[in-house]
Amino acid sequence: MGKRSVTASMYNYPMHYASIVVATLTCLISTAHAEQLSLALVFGDHMVLQRAIPLPVWGKAPAGQAIRVEVFDAADKSVSMVGGQVGSDGRWRVQLPPLLASASPLTLRVTCGSESISRRDVLVGEVWLCGGQSNMEWPIGASHGGAAFAASLPATVRCFTAPHDMAVAPLEAQPAEWLVATAQNAQNFTAVGSWFAAKIQESLDVPVGLLSINWGGSLAQSWTPADIAIKHPVFSKRITAEQALGRAYEQRSAAEKQLDLSNASAAYDGAIAQYWKTLQGQEPGFAQQWKSARVDAADGWSTGEVPGEHGSTVGTESLAKFDGATWWRRTVSVPQSWVGRDLRIALGPIDDSDIAWVNGTEVGRTTGLHSASRNYVVPAAAVLSSAIDVAVFVLDTGGAGGMTGQADRMVIRPASTEALSAADAKPVSLAGEWQWKRGLEGGGNFAPSPPTGTSHPLLAWNAFGAMWNAMMAPVATYGIRGAIWYQGESNADNAQEYRQLLPLLIRAWRASWQQGDFPFGIVQLAGFQAASENPVEGVWSELRDAQLNTLRFVPACGLAVTLDVGDANDIHPRDKKSVGNRLAQWALAQVYGKGGESSGPIFLSAVKQGATMVLTFDHAAGLQSVGGAPVGGFAIAGSDGKFEWANATIVGSTVIVSHPKITDPTAVRYAWSCNPVRANLINGAGLPASPFATDRPATLPTH
Repeated sequence: MGKRSVTASMYNYPMHYASIVVATLTCLISTAHAEQLSLALVFGDHMVLQRAIPLPVWGKAPAGQAIRVEVFDAADKSVSMVGGQVGSDGRWRVQLPPLLASASPLTLRVTCGSESISRRDVLVGEVWLCGGQSNMEWPIGASHGGAAFAASLPATVRCFTAPHDMAVAPLEAQPAEWLVATAQNAQNFTAVGSWFAAKIQESLDVPVGLLSINWGGSLAQSWTPADIAIKHPVFSKRITAEQALGRAYEQRSAAEKQLDLSNASAAYDGAIAQYWKTLQGQEPGFAQQWKSARVDAADGWSTGEVPGEHGSTVGTESLAKFDGATWWRRTVSVPQSWVGRDLRIALGPIDDSDIAWVNGTEVGRTTGLHSASRNYVVPAAAVLSSAIDVAVFVLDTGGAGGMTGQADRMVIRPASTEALSAADAKPVSLAGEWQWKRGLEGGGNFAPSPPTGTSHPLLAWNAFGAMWNAMMAPVATYGIRGAIWYQGESNADNAQEYRQLLPLLIRAWRASWQQGDFPFGIVQLAGFQAASENPVEGVWSELRDAQLNTLRFVPACGLAVTLDVGDANDIHPRDKKSVGNRLAQWALAQVYGKGGESSGPIFLSAVKQGATMVLTFDHAAGLQSVGGAPVGGFAIAGSDGKFEWANATIVGSTVIVSHPKITDPTAVRYAWSCNPVRANLINGAGLPASPFATDRPATLPTH
């Protein structure tokens, strides 16, 4: 998957940009008619309500009217009720008394005068907020074991996924819905969140709801509400300047704003044309016409199953670590009645860019939008016989690649079924065996970033609150148990700032939810990039340390260490099960009081004893190395500050570190690199130790 974004970060993901909202989105909460009763959209059919806490419920109705919110069981018996009054501004908010867990469907009914709204198939259990960037957004269907796991999820797991959006001020609603876990629906659920939910549901035997609110490539500041962050001494000046730029932009004329957009669009079109011109000049498949050349093993063509990420399907194993260009060909037979008719071809999402041909005629191309479904029109002039030859050029610029959609949606069909028999009107599947051939190898050939639809400075990836306003604010105060957070790749270039930013984000979320210090589980960054022989290197080490520092000082936090489940070649490791399970271990032990170990070893102190450093740890019961191998990943330095790989020995719950050349040690670091493959310290629960550096003292975040 191409690594780029609107920001200047190498850690990207989103290639498909949602429409950007500038004005406050009040229409989505049914304000078209001020007298109409409405309920916030997060309260939908199939939702899960948080058990055992007072539950805020809100919406709009005629000013001054009485409101009643009631919950009914399957026999239409009231099990909870609260009354309230609509304010002079037409808004109402009440708190339902705490509810007991229920896997039996309930109905929530809101009544105002003669109007009422009902939400059905409502369950009561545990609700968790799942925030972050692409590794939290990453779907079950693209994860190891995803298909079987999706099919195994019970219908008592539900997911509410917010659409990607940005706004300059908090919105009242976003168009999203709760989905019940089914084999098909769950393919697109957050994988980390869903494995977490499965463990919680299995242990507690209650329904679990997930608020999946995340965006690949996003920065933490975009998820931090500006009205709270502006009071922070580290960020106050920056946010004040951002907001001044926003006010200046809003004072510009509509013509000036439109001119900016037109110029940006023209520049993008030119950049895309040049991008493809350069690519076609370099890629041999274009010059040699692989779109229609002979398909033969002697010419380098192989057979592989489609759809699926490169390397994940039969016949494509050799592409697992391949970045670059591939060519794909398949011939299918279609009904004779399709000849001379316009057709439509659906290829699903392609990671990252593509050109598609049918019978040698180009039918469409998409540039750098890895999550967008490809739906192209085949002109009638290209359909000369019932044999349809489909060719697709796929460019993978990094990470995963390939035609990654669902098999049942990869089809070719008539554009119109008029005058066709029922049998001939059916689509023809394109899933199955294709012939493929490698083109030019190499990642990093990222496509130009498309314009966002506005040049408003507060609708930028690095603007404080841009994503919070559009995606999180509409659901803030919905009853939850806690949050899990997988983010930091996009902030790794400024880890020192992240030591302040992550605690600020947590504090701001808690203040906005008005539920006190709700539990907050942090996923520490997984291993990524080529392993290094340098004992200390890599900005990701500093970012992980910022995450550890947050654990030390912010109450009710947990840390899931994931060094061992990363992928050197892919910023999106496919083992999401281990991540979700480790978060669940923390939650079950610390949030739900189920016992068991909640964390891997956490460094506590270092004491110099002669030529050695003796390290102590919390969560160190059963301290050991993986598989009993020599303890690795430790580096030690003397007074010159030069680190050397160290000898490390476990003694009880301590680790003794030394090096034959260093007689006066001053510092120890552990797992201090982007991909610390030597690190193998775990506790008796099998949970890995967090990276640490004795010369990076813990620092209390500023308030």
